[in-house]
Amino acid sequence: MLFLYMQAFEEEASGGPPIDVLVATRDIGLGSAVTADMLGRRSLPQSYLEDRHIPASESERIIGVRVTAGVRGGESLLWTDLATMSEQGRDLSGLVQSGQRAITIRADVSASFGGLLRPGDRVDVLLTVERETNEFVTVVLMQGRLVLASGRDTGAPTRPGERRSTNRGTVNQVTLSVTLVQAGALALAQEQGRLTLILRNPEDITQVENPPDTTTQDVMGVEGRQRIQRRGPRPQQPTLPQRVQ
Repeated sequence: MLFLYMQAFEEEASGGPPIDVLVATRDIGLGSAVTADMLGRRSLPQSYLEDRHIPASESERIIGVRVTAGVRGGESLLWTDLATMSEQGRDLSGLVQSGQRAITIRADVSASFGGLLRPGDRVDVLLTVERETNEFVTVVLMQGRLVLASGRDTGAPTRPGERRSTNRGTVNQVTLSVTLVQAGALALAQEQGRLTLILRNPEDITQVENPPDTTTQDVMGVEGRQRIQRRGPRPQQPTLPQRVQ
């Protein structure tokens, strides 16, 4: 019992049981991919570990991942040093889901909702083009596309003491997550007419089947306007406040 007590006391005094973490065996340059010969291990007391430290058991998981900051030989390799796992500087490529692509489209202040569009939002994409008959038509090009970045903002958390910029009205680019075929359609659409983004709830992933095109006649003609108004949800009557007796 005395031996067990002394062992527990020594572990507590020394910071707890040792845990192996990954360290760089040599200098790793900015943008370099991690290889097995770059990794070593070092034992640290449990109380000295941070969430940023990478356990040695996770070495296979990070092979091939690029670093976003140079790491000196002998230094601990941290999760925040890795491109796809960095909390402070989320690389755009790390946000693209497998099988998807990222494409940036031109956006004015109205298309980015005055700079209020944020990464993680979902939008529908409309295309407006002019026909040979001097009429315009708007088509629903895509629905429920995920916003990966608004301007240079990828949604990364701010560092301690850092303030997020509030000058969002200057956003002129929006990056969306799309398939390869959708990326080709967006690239062509930008050359054919004007793209408009419609914001939806980020949890709403429903798709409207075969949405109709909207033409100049639909907007300017009486019958067209009535048809559009009938498609919209019926407005609810406001609830009047009850008088307290």
